[in-house]
Amino acid sequence: MSKRVLGQVNSQTVSSPKLTNQPTFTSSSPFHHCFHHDRAQIVGVDGKRVLETTVKAGNLFIVPRFFVVSKIADADGLEWFSIVTTPDPIFTHMAGRTSVWKALSPEVLQASFKVSPEVEQQFRSKRTAEEIFFPPN
Repeated sequence: MSKRVLGQVNSQTVSSPKLTNQPTFTSSSPFHHCFHHDRAQIVGVDGKRVLETTVKAGNLFIVPRFFVVSKIADADGLEWFSIVTTPDPIFTHMAGRTSVWKALSPEVLQASFKVSPEVEQQFRSKRTAEEIFFPPN
């Protein structure tokens, strides 16, 4: 008899205000449940922002498949969990040591964003292994 996975829970906590969790997307539609008043930004597959809102404690929101989501901490910090409804989820991070940007060659980035080699090099130099972003002072 085979097991069927109904959902997986990914719990995350960020304790400082205005910190931003790395933008991520998944091949399934995850459900996110927030424990504080947090801000969420969701970007569609065409690169346009489709939602920027405050998610109140206890709210549940659904991120469409392949849409990018980023969560921003408020004064109380940020805490949420995600439920993924596929047995083999694939998460892709836009930042950090597992960023999808690492897989792209400099030439592909230059052509994709229509930038010079110097701008692409500056972009590449700003990438770090961090998965939590600190706001500028």
